[in-house]
Amino acid sequence: MSVKANALANYAGQLYTTLIGIVVYPFYLAWMGEEAYGLVGFFIVLQAWLGLFDMGMSPTLSRETARAATHQGEQWQQLRGLVRSLEIVFLGLAVVIMVSITLGSDWLAAHWLKVETLSHDEVTWCIVLMGLMVGMRWVASLYRSGIQGLERQVSLNVVNVVIATCKFVGVLLILQFVSTQPSAYFEYQIVIALLELVVLGVMFYRLLGGHEQWQGFSWAVLRPVLPFAGGVAYTAGIWVLMTQLDKLLLSSFLPLSEYGYFTLVVVVANAIMTLTMPISRALMPRMTGLLASQEEAQMLRLYRHASQFIAATLLPVAGMVALYGGQLLYAWTGNMEAAQWGAPILLWYALGNGLLAIGAFQYYLQYAHGRLRLHVIYNTVSVLIVVPVVVVAAWQWQAIGVAVAWCAFRLLSFLLWTPFVHARFAPGIHCDWMTRDVLPCAVTTALMLLLYQGLGISLWSLSRPWIFVSLMGMGIAILLVNAVVSPVGRDMIIRRVQERKHARATH
Repeated sequence: MSVKANALANYAGQLYTTLIGIVVYPFYLAWMGEEAYGLVGFFIVLQAWLGLFDMGMSPTLSRETARAATHQGEQWQQLRGLVRSLEIVFLGLAVVIMVSITLGSDWLAAHWLKVETLSHDEVTWCIVLMGLMVGMRWVASLYRSGIQGLERQVSLNVVNVVIATCKFVGVLLILQFVSTQPSAYFEYQIVIALLELVVLGVMFYRLLGGHEQWQGFSWAVLRPVLPFAGGVAYTAGIWVLMTQLDKLLLSSFLPLSEYGYFTLVVVVANAIMTLTMPISRALMPRMTGLLASQEEAQMLRLYRHASQFIAATLLPVAGMVALYGGQLLYAWTGNMEAAQWGAPILLWYALGNGLLAIGAFQYYLQYAHGRLRLHVIYNTVSVLIVVPVVVVAAWQWQAIGVAVAWCAFRLLSFLLWTPFVHARFAPGIHCDWMTRDVLPCAVTTALMLLLYQGLGISLWSLSRPWIFVSLMGMGIAILLVNAVVSPVGRDMIIRRVQERKHARATH
């Protein structure tokens, strides 16, 4: 499959799951209440932190499947052994996760979360269900990574769409006709998590092919990938610490009802990063394959085109969410209290995530080369700076403090670290990457947003549907201008015009 086909499939699948979540989350808030919705937010944070047990194995499997698909032969046989070895590791750790959360559920409900109206037993049972669900989804992530590495992302996104429909829409039927208790929500999600695990496992094994006898755990197959996996695991652990520490601390500092509002902010801010996932999932395996085939020039061309695409499409989203976050939250949920509480926090998270989405390209280069030493050093230094800052910010200023700290650190990282990585892995590319690939769309987006502000357009006076329509109109206008400003977009437009002229001339 081509990068374009995989990227389009990823965007279609990601767009669907994002949109369906946007549609149903206000129903969760309205039907379950702020505290119960806060439990949903706590589950999201818990799932992110327990991803530390992955130890870099899922990204490693994705990379190894991409390499094996390029070379076939003996590497393909070794891949099957690696899959079986990783399954044993994942299943063992999944059991550890489930048992640990079950044993700690009573303490979390009584001492960590600030519960005001929900019963202690209800919250405890919900946390037990969270542990079971995290374990199953965690094992499913192994199969998902393998499918991504094989670049069968069209089929994978079909499965993702079906699972997302069951996950988001099906639970609405439970809340509407069975119970609005949070335990009903999590009990239903357990069933969907089991379905997801079985479907992805069967799909991945069919792609592997062959009917070799079960070989069990093989240290000889696992050992060669450990250095790369260790680098990924270390950086992933630090990444979780940097991106989830604020959310974990606030789950204890904030009342559970306010944490429900904070969860809404996180969902909207994370949607910005979610938009980059489809392109990264398609980009990293292909960049790895091109380097393995000694086609570095083509890899860098792909890297720059993807950078331009993300700058043209994602920066407008980040800018609009930052400036109109309160209106967006109100139009989305109909809850004015949540909108006013979340608007100043969303501004900083949106700007920070926009910078992160562009700055993440330096990681794609290191991943493709299979050399993560610089990334390990960067994350080690980063965590030494970020952790004490976030702890103090959360303690002194709570949500607004950690949001400002997040944005400030992302800006410094983008300005100082990205050029350094480019100099090591793609010498001479950084100036062109900044001035031709990123800055044109960034400047255009900023100017158009300032124009909107200068016109004095007030979205608060509009009804909720018209707020959405107005924001979409603004966004489309910026995207169209960026399509002309961006080199890859401009070249595409010129090529289409020339093709039409040629077609008319031939007729």
